[in-house]
Amino acid sequence: MQNDTSYQGGGTVGGKVGCALATVVGLPLLSAAFIYASIGDCAPGAACVDGWKMIVAAAAISGIVGVAARAAINALLRFLRRDR
Repeated sequence: MQNDTSYQGGGTVGGKVGCALATVVGLPLLSAAFIYASIGDCAPGAACVDGWKMIVAAAAISGIVGVAARAAINALLRFLRRDR
């Protein structure tokens, strides 16, 4: 059984910051893509923009930002702890 005082639960610092950055980047991107997809009409003879592709791309970008930030911060913290 684990001693309650030794438990340091929750995610890593990098995971928490990565999630926050993904939210900060993702909300405006997804909102803009959703609004553009919902109000954009196709003119006759012009190519239409597929709104779902923009929404999926915005979600992918925010996911990549979150994972990259998590990996970078966790690597930096491991590097800084190694020098001690």
